[in-house]
Amino acid sequence: MTNTINFIDSVIRNLKPPNKRTVYWCNGCPGFGLRVTPSGTKTFVYKFMSGRQSRWLTIGKYPEWSIRKARNLYDKYYVEVNDYGRDPIAEIHDIKTKQQNRMSVAEFLVTYIDTGRIKGKTRLKDEESAFKRDVIPVIGDKYLDEVTPEDINTIQKNILTRAKAKNKKNKNTAKKLGRSSVRHTLSYLRQFFELAKKKHKYITSNPVDDIDALGSSSVRERVLDFKEIWLFWNNIENIGRPPVLTASLKFLLVTMQRSTEVRHMTYDSFKEDEATWHMKIEDTKNRRMHRVPLNKHALELLETVKPFTCNSPYIFGATKAHNAPDKPNPDLVPFGITAFPQAINKNRMKLGINDFTPHDLRRTGATWITAVGLPKLYASLLLNHKDGSSDVTGQVYVQYAYDFEKRRAVNVWEFILDQIISCDDLIDVPDLDTMRNLIAKSNLLNS
Repeated sequence: MTNTINFIDSVIRNLKPPNKRTVYWCNGCPGFGLRVTPSGTKTFVYKFMSGRQSRWLTIGKYPEWSIRKARNLYDKYYVEVNDYGRDPIAEIHDIKTKQQNRMSVAEFLVTYIDTGRIKGKTRLKDEESAFKRDVIPVIGDKYLDEVTPEDINTIQKNILTRAKAKNKKNKNTAKKLGRSSVRHTLSYLRQFFELAKKKHKYITSNPVDDIDALGSSSVRERVLDFKEIWLFWNNIENIGRPPVLTASLKFLLVTMQRSTEVRHMTYDSFKEDEATWHMKIEDTKNRRMHRVPLNKHALELLETVKPFTCNSPYIFGATKAHNAPDKPNPDLVPFGITAFPQAINKNRMKLGINDFTPHDLRRTGATWITAVGLPKLYASLLLNHKDGSSDVTGQVYVQYAYDFEKRRAVNVWEFILDQIISCDDLIDVPDLDTMRNLIAKSNLLNS
């Protein structure tokens, strides 16, 4: 490119206003430029190709945007365009369009309170106070459709902690007051989200449904042992639920991903040639792109549901069909937020497993791949947990550079599952020591 310069402050500061708008290109950074106008305004830009179309993306004005800050964002866009064939401009536009049709919890609270006044609710002031004290600080900035049962439980725990702190001398009083406050707040929240769901159609499911009052007082640590995994895998298809639902529950165990992410998995996100599930930023809880390598069990489950959902955008589209239809419904939507918990809760006797939730399946996989010898980092990467990195390396490159480690974790989990589900009888399921020996002989930890 012409007008190529080194992007350093001493060079950029001394650039004179040109007679006409001019772009100076950064040496060694394809497409990274600085647009300078006759008025002297200097703006960082990124030029790239989308298909056959040349696209220009404005990054920010200099010096409000430092060279380092602009370079970091350029690096992010460059990876998206060149490594993944994405169009950042189109995605930014899509996000803005979606946001225009969404409402945050804090914004909808105004509508909820106004509706309560019209209805003449007698305890409206108590409700408004509870929302401002306990709800808005936790989920006020979230969009209504982003709120999860985990968020609701966080609100409950905060209430109990506050009650305990205020009544240190009388634990019984603290417990009583905390439980009472939790019950009332849950009731308000249930009505709040029901209004958003039924009247205003901002959400398709109520995140408060099936939430137990008081929630959990400690971090849940339930992990299915190998025999319970065998029971789950062999009995889940006999509980009378539709094949797509049972396959999605198995998919939770096989991939270790979040229920929300599995329920909303699309055919567009499945990269068949790479055997990889590619989640975009807006698809994940922590707003980080995530690539999930899929092992043979995951791929087999995707083939199982394909005859039911192949005409729908969603791989696990909600359908009650027990047999594949001649013409799959193209208008399927994701399963509701309570579909997975209800399927488990109502069929524990048939499964032969006590006290477990869909989220425990995620924890189960992560626990056993580390128990047989993989570093915890591998499990963390596969779970897409944040590692605390805030620089461009942590935000952009790490999630791509660890595809190898994720694939190794997936292969180890595939091997473990093979040893369990291939057993003809529960008594044949290996114990942990045996599994470790088998893993060691397989050389999967060193390959």
